[in-house]
Amino acid sequence: MKVKSPATVDDLMRMPEDGYKYELVDGSIIASPTGMYHSAVSARISHLLQAFLEEHPLGAVFSADVGIRLPGGNIRSPDVTFVKVEKLPGGTPPAGYGDLVPDLAVGVLSPSDRARSVADKIGEYLEWGVPLVWLVDPAVKGVTVFRSLTDVQKLEAADTITAEPVLPGFSCPVSRFF
Repeated sequence: MKVKSPATVDDLMRMPEDGYKYELVDGSIIASPTGMYHSAVSARISHLLQAFLEEHPLGAVFSADVGIRLPGGNIRSPDVTFVKVEKLPGGTPPAGYGDLVPDLAVGVLSPSDRARSVADKIGEYLEWGVPLVWLVDPAVKGVTVFRSLTDVQKLEAADTITAEPVLPGFSCPVSRFF
C-alpha cells in the first residue's frame, strides 16, 4: 500500500486558476469555492481599507489570492489581509508568499463554509498572533470581530466597525461592506 505524502508549497503553486481559493493546511491542500457576492463583499472591504491607507500610509492591503505562510507552516489566504509596512521586507511586499503574521485577517463566509473549518482558521490566526480578525457574514449582513478568543464583538449592519489599534482612525458603517 502506497502512503500519500503531505502536500507541499510546490503542490500549492501548481493549483489551477479555476475559481477556487486554495490553502495549504496541515499537509493538505484545501479548496474553497467562492461566489460573485462573496467576491464583491471582499472587494468592497479591500476598497474601504485601501482608501483609508491612501490617506494614512500604514501598510498594505492584499486580496484573497495572497499566500501568508504562518509560523506553524500552513499557508492561509484570508479574503482580505492588512500588513503594517514595518513587517514588509524593505517596506514592500515580497514576490512570493509572505512569511509573516498579518495585522488584520478578514474572512468572508460563503454558503459552503463549514463551521469547524472556519473556527479552526480563526483559532490559527489568533494563536499565531494576528491581533485583529473580522469574520464577515453576508447572509446576516454582520461582522464578528475577534481580538482574542475571549474578546469577541458581534456587529450588525447599523453598527460602526473600527480597526483599533491596528489601523488607528479607521471606521465605517458595517453596512458599507454589503
